[in-house]
Amino acid sequence: MFKEFHYQARGHGHLRDGTPVQDRTKYVSRGGVQALCLADGAGSASHSQFGAQAVVEEGCAALVEQFAGYAASDDGVQVKVDLLGRLATKVAQVAERHAVLPDSLASTFLCVAVSGTRFLGAHVGDGVVGYLKDGELKVISAPDNTEFVNQTTFVTSARALESMRLFRGSLDGVSGFILMSDGTAESLYNPRSGELAAACSKLIDTVGTAPGRQSKNSDYKKRLRRLVNVTIRNATKDDCSIGILGRAIAS
Repeated sequence: MFKEFHYQARGHGHLRDGTPVQDRTKYVSRGGVQALCLADGAGSASHSQFGAQAVVEEGCAALVEQFAGYAASDDGVQVKVDLLGRLATKVAQVAERHAVLPDSLASTFLCVAVSGTRFLGAHVGDGVVGYLKDGELKVISAPDNTEFVNQTTFVTSARALESMRLFRGSLDGVSGFILMSDGTAESLYNPRSGELAAACSKLIDTVGTAPGRQSKNSDYKKRLRRLVNVTIRNATKDDCSIGILGRAIAS
């Protein structure tokens, strides 16, 4: 069993120019599967906040419904085709409701799901997915920024399937996972070394060791939201989003 924290904060740049927060996060626990998704809407896309919301909702639904099949499949390419197909279909439906093209809803997509002794996840675009295993922080999936730092791949991009990374493995020794958008990564990821900041280990531990029942207003969640709103957000003009799964410590 893992405890969770997920949150998105409006960036200072977006506050100044009146742009809404374009990052989205979502967590779903159902049928023995816990799924956590994060998406960063493209600043250049007019309706990207709706696209980000669409992919985190559909991503969580797909992971809890198809975890067993995705985790056991010998055909990783087909898993990516299926998952990306679901995301793209959802985005197209939302785009039609807003009478715009799907590219207007462009966003990245990061996810992790756990069940039993296994985990799986996927990543399209920038942002970072990492985990704490045997006491060591490791990057599972680094940012995809093609040739330029400010360019990446989105769920609606022509090369989304080619770019999508799928990762699966055992939960043995895994204390938790952390997902972050590129805004948050400016504080918690070093692109030169390709390493996560040591603070990520503390964040995962904080979530996993949180006492009592989980609720939106739990004290530890208030502290983590304050950390994002103040320390992490002040390091960038961009929106900041983060998702954490921490293995619950047996009492």
